[in-house]
Amino acid sequence: MIERIAGVSPRFKARIAGVLYAIIIIAAPLAEVFVRGRLVVYSDAAATANNILAHETLYRLAGAADLITFTCAAAVALIFMSC
Repeated sequence: MIERIAGVSPRFKARIAGVLYAIIIIAAPLAEVFVRGRLVVYSDAAATANNILAHETLYRLAGAADLITFTCAAAVALIFMSC
């Protein structure tokens, strides 16, 4: 009984990693394509700054999506290290 509690099955770890990858697949394109693709003007820094100031909530959403992506990626790396 103690051994079963102490050890987590590889299948459970794989499912957790799969869920984390699904979150990464959703959050990363949201931040990069849908938000930054609309706010960033590559040839004009002033226009980019004006877009960010005009759509601050959208810009913060992209930052939150990035944090979620990085956290999930770190968690997946830890899961792979424990296998």
